[in-house]
Amino acid sequence: MLTEWRRSPDRAFRHRAGGARVHGVGVEALVRSALVRWMLTRPRRVVFVVRVMLRAWVAKRRRERWQRRINGPIPLVVAVSPTMRCNYDCAGCYSRGRGTDDELATEELDALFGEAEELGVVAVVVTGGEPLLRDDILGLMARHTRLLFILITNGSLVDRETARSLGRSNNVVPVVSIEGFPADTDGRRRPGAHEAAVLAMGRLRDAGAFFGFAATNSAENTRSVGSDEFVDQMVELGCAVGFFIEYVPCGPNPEWSWVLDEGARAAFRARVLELRRTKPLLLSQFPHDEYGESNRCSAAGETSLHIGPEGDVEPCPFVAVGRDNVREGGLRAACESEFLRAVRESPVLLCRERLGCALFEHRDELMAVRESLGACSTGGTRGSRG
Repeated sequence: MLTEWRRSPDRAFRHRAGGARVHGVGVEALVRSALVRWMLTRPRRVVFVVRVMLRAWVAKRRRERWQRRINGPIPLVVAVSPTMRCNYDCAGCYSRGRGTDDELATEELDALFGEAEELGVVAVVVTGGEPLLRDDILGLMARHTRLLFILITNGSLVDRETARSLGRSNNVVPVVSIEGFPADTDGRRRPGAHEAAVLAMGRLRDAGAFFGFAATNSAENTRSVGSDEFVDQMVELGCAVGFFIEYVPCGPNPEWSWVLDEGARAAFRARVLELRRTKPLLLSQFPHDEYGESNRCSAAGETSLHIGPEGDVEPCPFVAVGRDNVREGGLRAACESEFLRAVRESPVLLCRERLGCALFEHRDELMAVRESLGACSTGGTRGSRG
């Protein structure tokens, strides 16, 4: 098995999970191939990586048992936003306009992560908001070693102590958000945001952390983030993985001019595939690598779901709609959600047409499902359509 991972980690982990095919370099394939890369480039961590692979294998068996028990999918990946608070105010961010009261307490997050381990979830994407605004998040991730955490941060709070803590971690992959060059990043985020991101990456590299970058690609910055210069800079800074996420015009003040047209989308996809062949880091592009040839989203619990800071269970972070809350039944009850099942069984809701998120694109149809099942807008959402 190790030989197969080394030869083709993408091919080795391209399989059906929870009834949904994980296409291309999807989340699970990226996570596991990243671990293989870490093992091959850092021999002192071979034992740890082998243990993680064994834990992933055990998690798969556990997940399959629970899927038979509930007669439905257990998500491979759970995205959790422990807070929607942020020290930035980025244009076009889905967290803008979301409520910031009544966040899940430390013990509630602890229980949630523990249940995720028990159900066989492999990875938790910790997003927001800026998750490092929570003083408890690093300690919580350190407690749950059967999970692999992907921590999305703007980097501004990654001081040397935080970087050292992440460097010592054996189950956290920090991912620093950056929008390209200084003008791209500062223009969307705030003055000094690019410098802060680069500084954070330097500290993570010096601390020996395994980390990467995340860039939201739009009509404004696709040329920048797809350039050799940008990707080479990320490699030089020490990034081992990179995520490109296509801009979705959500939030209270969506930037519709940033939406890629089909020609620009196809051109950027070709560019990412070229970069993937020629650059020494693992690159994943969303939604393409998630949706695959079927052009179908794997959210709504099929392979992933989102839990907001107040415990609301949502199909994905881009649509603040749901009927369930982990405070009332936990993660298992969320996996059995009638609302999420209705979304999965819809012939149209998870099929993308023009935008980077199928559910956001079909939000009118999603609202109809919401109303028929008594679901509601979640997280104190204001200003966005739906």
